[in-house]
Amino acid sequence: QRVLLPQGYPESVSPDYLRYQCWDSVQALCSTLLGALATRAVLQAMGVGDSAATVTGATLTWVLR
Repeated sequence: QRVLLPQGYPESVSPDYLRYQCWDSVQALCSTLLGALATRAVLQAMGVGDSAATVTGATLTWVLR
């Protein structure tokens, strides 16, 4: 609680702060997951992990992205 909630909670914030903080944390988690999935998709499209992929193909995919 000391990490997520402000000093003096609950007297120091508005009554809806806890609900706001929960949704803000969910949004941050979703944003992080989205970034990780997007990076994974770009790397896969470039051929990372595919032994048949060529450097030229990876470069073209990156430029077209």
